[in-house]
Amino acid sequence: MKKKPTVYAVIIAVWLGCVSLLGWSLYSLITGLGDLSAVRKAFIIALLAVNTAILAMLWLGSIKDFMFSAAYAVMHRRLEKRYAAIRELPEAEGPAPKFLLLYCTCNDFNERALSECRKQNYRNFKTIILDDSSDPEYKKRIDRYALRHNNVEVIRRTERTGYKAGNLNNYLKGRRDYDYFVVLDSDEIIPPDYIEGVIKYFNYSDKCGAVQAKHIATEGENVFQRLMGLSVGSNGTTVQVIKNFYGANALIGHGMTISRACYEKTGGFPLVVAEDISFAVEIKNAGFDIIYAPDIVCKEEFPVSYVSLKKRQCKWTQGNLEYMKKYGKDINRSKMSWFEKLDIKLSHYSLPIVPILSFMLAVCTCALGFLRYPVIGYSLAVYAIMIVFLCSPMIPDLFVYHRDRKILLLIPYFFVNVATYASLAPMMIRTVIAGIFGKKAVFTVTPKTSEKFTVKEIFRYTWDSLLFAAVLGTVSYFACGSVLPVIFILAGCFASPFIIALSNIRLNTGTVESEAVQERALLLRHNAAKFKPGCNFV
Repeated sequence: MKKKPTVYAVIIAVWLGCVSLLGWSLYSLITGLGDLSAVRKAFIIALLAVNTAILAMLWLGSIKDFMFSAAYAVMHRRLEKRYAAIRELPEAEGPAPKFLLLYCTCNDFNERALSECRKQNYRNFKTIILDDSSDPEYKKRIDRYALRHNNVEVIRRTERTGYKAGNLNNYLKGRRDYDYFVVLDSDEIIPPDYIEGVIKYFNYSDKCGAVQAKHIATEGENVFQRLMGLSVGSNGTTVQVIKNFYGANALIGHGMTISRACYEKTGGFPLVVAEDISFAVEIKNAGFDIIYAPDIVCKEEFPVSYVSLKKRQCKWTQGNLEYMKKYGKDINRSKMSWFEKLDIKLSHYSLPIVPILSFMLAVCTCALGFLRYPVIGYSLAVYAIMIVFLCSPMIPDLFVYHRDRKILLLIPYFFVNVATYASLAPMMIRTVIAGIFGKKAVFTVTPKTSEKFTVKEIFRYTWDSLLFAAVLGTVSYFACGSVLPVIFILAGCFASPFIIALSNIRLNTGTVESEAVQERALLLRHNAAKFKPGCNFV
């Protein structure tokens, strides 16, 4: 699918207008400083300039999110017609291509999910369980499953290096007995017509090397999972569609299909934590395209609790930072167009960069307070604009849920979402600093257990956020006479114990899926003593 720079041209134009406004505001603030000592005035000007630069960088990402949603509102009917042309393609003549379902697992085997994935309307496929588990109980369960089901093979490697990428390469390198392979995560559920739908995308374009399916979250077994899972489907319905035509397509590591020709030409998955986003760059450099398929809908579980999400964000932050270090120059030299390169950087660099910039903004504002600059009025002006951008991520949710009863959940979802990610700031800042000074990224398996947290456990998992908020709030109060300049961060961090408690409120979904999850949770609790977390922030 040919991509156009139209959306990014508008984004840059709007952003430049905002930067001009910021520049004019900075000039007005500087000229209004009055009669101050030269040293004090120089420090104030420097801090205001730094804050202005930080706001300009933060606004670029926010404007991008806003404009992607606006673009979908304007163009979704036209883009749907282009997808309809793919769905209406006749079946290709000749022998049916051979597919491999590669189910990756490491101490988190989900029998029901794998069985659902194997219920394909298509016949010419084989299932391979790529098992990196260290727990003997999981190995036994996997072996029993393979014995009970035909056309299922279990592959284990003696040396578990290279994370998930190494696991995939260990099986795929040198193989030629397949045409396409599908990567499945442990909780992945692909629809019965998945392979039939994917084939049409590969038949549509000779340059198609990978197809990424859309994902929605399962209903969830507790309040936290139900609310936060709303973001998965809305992002896949709107933002990813616009990226398919006006940005850079991403791979999310599961629910994706790769052709053998593409895999062989790229040389395999890069041995990094964020193997999916890194492999996407390799695909483009190899001369292939990634196509996003919103009509192929897969299901996945959103992290079951705040603790699970925190571990996942730690892994993602480490992985994206590693990606920035290793692939920054490669992106600049890649065969992608300028707006695709910009989209990749805005999409993947934001995770480690935004927390650092936000913290710097808070620190500079407090420093202005110590210099007796009137930061309360300054903060109100800054936050008034930031609130608009904070609300912009809700636009895709309104598109998806405006005719659904779930729209009633959008208000609590918004507050929980903002508070959750604000409270993760201290962990992410610590992770970024550790990565800058050489700490190697670690692939952490996101815990899938749903358990009730005691008061002691709640504070064990949130002490860093509470301490960070207490220190930052105290500094702000003594510097500015108020906590208003850092109120968003404080509110999120102090809300973290309540957010954890949301996963204690169980929901009765009344489905077999819920029962299967509970059964798996019991097994995981039984083996909890053997679990070694990959991030040491708890």
